Amino acid sequence: MRVLLVEPPKIPWEMMGDVAALPLGLAQLAACLEAADIPVEILDANALGISWDRMEAAITQASPDLIGITVYTPQVPEVSHAVRIARRAAPQAVIVLGGPHVTFTAEETLQTMPQVDVVARGEGDQILVDLARALAASDVREPQSNDGLERVPGISFRRDGQIVETPAPPPLDVTTLPMPAFHLLPMDHYRWPELGGTFATVLASRGCPFKCTFCSEWPFWRGGWRPHDPEMVVEQLDVLVNQYGRRNIWFGDDCFNVDHDHMAAICEGILRRGIDVHWYYQGRADLLVKYKDLLPLMRRAGNRMVQIGIEAANDGQRDELNKQLRTETIKEAVRLLRQHDIVCQGMMIVGLPTDSPRTFEQKVRLIKRLDVDFPIFTMYTLFPGTQAYEEAVAKGWIELPADYARYDMGHVLMPTQHMTRRQVWNYTGWAFTSVYFDPIRLVRGLFSRNDWRRRMRRRMLAYIGKQIVRGLVPWI
Repeated sequence: MRVLLVEPPKIPWEMMGDVAALPLGLAQLAACLEAADIPVEILDANALGISWDRMEAAITQASPDLIGITVYTPQVPEVSHAVRIARRAAPQAVIVLGGPHVTFTAEETLQTMPQVDVVARGEGDQILVDLARALAASDVREPQSNDGLERVPGISFRRDGQIVETPAPPPLDVTTLPMPAFHLLPMDHYRWPELGGTFATVLASRGCPFKCTFCSEWPFWRGGWRPHDPEMVVEQLDVLVNQYGRRNIWFGDDCFNVDHDHMAAICEGILRRGIDVHWYYQGRADLLVKYKDLLPLMRRAGNRMVQIGIEAANDGQRDELNKQLRTETIKEAVRLLRQHDIVCQGMMIVGLPTDSPRTFEQKVRLIKRLDVDFPIFTMYTLFPGTQAYEEAVAKGWIELPADYARYDMGHVLMPTQHMTRRQVWNYTGWAFTSVYFDPIRLVRGLFSRNDWRRRMRRRMLAYIGKQIVRGLVPWI
């Protein structure tokens, strides 16, 4: 049984620049397979910059029995193309898809992608091991005829023209997971110039204890918030920095700052080992304020930027999103970050059902009043699996079947109660230009003593300028 995990070529998110992100999920899956003595390789066509034709040749050469691909919603078109290529390249292989998107669209995926044999729903670490073992134990590789698959928890597959869905397994104890198989990845190819060049991704936890209506992560991971062992997190940082030369780390946790002692243990471990690293995380503003005593320690341990969710114009809009967060708390969080010279990236959702020209103006005023270093306006995106998606489908707000390529937080998916889709698009362009071309903020950002602030400001100015030249961000 030979397993090949594939990261297909992707269309980059232009706002973030020349980014090639480490596929941490595939590395974790590979580590679990290796721990079970199942041979595995990773083909990261995206980081290597190889063409579809070369990817097909590489799959043919690997001659795998099982091919696994992770699917995020806006990448559905690329994955659909990838599975057609994979089927040509390895006609004998079983193709399994996993990840957030297919977890909530398993039946649709099997109906629209006939080349796909199996969908793994939820966290796939043990599911993929169980699937590989079930296939290896039988002379019958064809999933439709393999009775052993019904004993693999958490999968969906076809049988006799019907979709079979096995029961979901319990959430994993994440403290038992092995270190991701970084040795199977082309580590020199992962980059994010705006974060300082070489970078990698680490998870310190899985899941989130909060239930924002627009988020698909908490229903995907199930089991609430589950922290990794802080020593294992620090060990990963040590390996990434000192073995692979990755000096900049993005903690990909849904909410990094849930627990005071967990964060403190990670920071103390970094300092104890003398790891020279800069790191960035996304977390909640209220928890940042609650655990403000940790900010000096976090800064000494290398924390250079924090992403917080502002999300809306006012407390009322945030309540509609079940964000459970007050404007005054956000204001205090931004002040604390500036006090400790930590860059603040603030996420603001535009195109909410209740958005109007007035709320757009409120959002821009709020961003300026808060003095967020690096504000990002993202379109209200209704990912399958979210409460927001279910509401939009029930009320007929979005077009079905969905064009998932547009579900990238950069396209307007629906009108609001007060604005057309074109108005939402135009006002978003106005919001970006109003904030980033504000003369005082412009000068302060470009000439800041903090190199992260300077890099991020240059990145956003380049992006917005390019959109203006293209005519994609019209002035109002």
